[in-house]
Amino acid sequence: MGLYQGPRLLDFAKTPPHLQFNKYVLTGYRPVSTAQECLRSLFYMHNELGNIYTHGALPIIYITLLCYPAVQQTALLAYILLSAHGIYYATTARTNIRRLKAFTWQALFRFSLFLFRVYGNGVGSPNSLRLFVIMDAFAVLGGLVNIIQIPERFSPGLFDNWGNSHQIMHVMVVCSIIYMHWGTMEDLNWIKSFQCPTGG
Repeated sequence: MGLYQGPRLLDFAKTPPHLQFNKYVLTGYRPVSTAQECLRSLFYMHNELGNIYTHGALPIIYITLLCYPAVQQTALLAYILLSAHGIYYATTARTNIRRLKAFTWQALFRFSLFLFRVYGNGVGSPNSLRLFVIMDAFAVLGGLVNIIQIPERFSPGLFDNWGNSHQIMHVMVVCSIIYMHWGTMEDLNWIKSFQCPTGG
């Protein structure tokens, strides 16, 4: 990847503090950039290039609470607010652990929906729940790999541009999104022949 000659890249010690969250990635950091310089960074090698090129629970809420319209609308609004809260704290967190913790409430919210489907009166395709659990497992596993900082922890500097934990996390997120898509499609096919009980 060398269509554009980029700026001189920084090592860990000289990079801005908000980017110093992985002490095992030693080189390849972009300097503070303008919007135009960020666009140019799509075309030269640096340690975030893999993240850029690799980089939902709303359908689950909608289907699970289909027979409870008022609760459904409240839950959708609550989840959107929790997501905004999580994004804010993830982007201002100083450590990977705090970044992962920022999404704890979202995870608990989704888990409560899973329980409502299994043990309560929530609805949805019998085949979709397994796909949604796999979706969350990929997301959690990606977050844990990012916190543990493997494989670069064992060979600092070797994985600066490719194969570091942050890039592995991005791949896991893509896998998570694929399973969310499959689970949502299962639910959408199921909903075609479903009718809520009268008075629901």
